[in-house]
Amino acid sequence: MPDTMQTTRPGTASTDTKATVTMSALTQLMPAVQQADFSAAFAPSNAESTVMLQTKGLMPATTTTAMTAAPSSAPSPMEKVNQPPEINLSPHALPTDAPLDDRLILVEDPDSERAASFRILRHHLMDHGRPQVIVISSANEGEGKTTCALNLALAMAECGRARVLLLEGTLRRPQLADIFQFVPPWCFAEQMAAHREQPLMPWSAVDIPDLWLHVAAIDPDGQRNQLLDAPSFAIALERMRLAGYDHIIIDAPSVLGSAEVNLIQDAADGVVLVARSKRTTLRVMRKAIEQLSPTKIIGTVLLK
Repeated sequence: MPDTMQTTRPGTASTDTKATVTMSALTQLMPAVQQADFSAAFAPSNAESTVMLQTKGLMPATTTTAMTAAPSSAPSPMEKVNQPPEINLSPHALPTDAPLDDRLILVEDPDSERAASFRILRHHLMDHGRPQVIVISSANEGEGKTTCALNLALAMAECGRARVLLLEGTLRRPQLADIFQFVPPWCFAEQMAAHREQPLMPWSAVDIPDLWLHVAAIDPDGQRNQLLDAPSFAIALERMRLAGYDHIIIDAPSVLGSAEVNLIQDAADGVVLVARSKRTTLRVMRKAIEQLSPTKIIGTVLLK
C-alpha cells in the first residue's frame, strides 16, 4: 500500500488545504516502488571548489561558484567542455514582512503531515536509484505540478542533505520567480539561447541559503510566446549535470497539448506525473503516459 499523508491547516478551509502525496498511486499503470532505508549521506565531490565574490547591480552580491580541478597545463577545448561550468549565484532571502506563497508547504508548515508527505516522496525517489535529473509534469495544467516540483526540491535540499537545483522548464507560464519573490538576474530562457552559441559561458542562478536551494527561473515579464528549443535545453542539462548538483528538479510543462515535455524528458533520468484528486481522470493519465513512452516514468503523485 503506498504511503499517504493528509492534513488540514489550521484556520483555513479544509477543501483548500488537504494535500495527499502518494507514490505510484495509479498502481494499475505504474510499477510499484520498492521501499528501502533512506540514507542522507552523500559522497563529497572530488573536484576542487573555487568561490569568488562579485558585485552586480540587480542583487546585493553575486557568488560565482566554479567546480574545477586544478590543471597541470592549459586545457584543450575538449577538456574545457568536460569541466564543471561556472555558475554566478545571486543570494536571495525570502521576505519576512510579506506573506509567502501557500505552495511553499515545507517553508510555511514544515512540521505538518503535508510537508512530511513530500519527505516520503523524497524517500521513495532515493529508493528508486537516486535519479539526478527529475522531470515533474502532469497531464493537464492546474493539477499541481509546480507545487510538487518546488516542495520536492525543498525536501531534497532540506538541512543541506544534498545540492539541489530547481529549474524552470515552463517558458510560457513561468511561476517560480513570483513564488520565491525575486527577479531573475538572468532569465533562464535567455541563458539557454546564449549558451547554444557559447556553451562555455558562465551560468546564472539564484541562491536561497535559508532553504539550501538554487533556482534557475524564467523571467515572468519576458516573452510568453517562445517555444522550448531542444538543443539549447540539452546543452543546459548537460552543463548542469557537471556542476556538482546531486539533484536537478525540473518544473516542466503539462504533457497533453504540447510536445515540450517530450523534448525535456530526453535529457532527464525519469518523469514523475502529478494527478489531482477528483479532477484528473484515468483516461487522461493513460494518454499522458502513452505520449511519454518509452520514457522511464518513476511514479505518480496524487494531490488532494
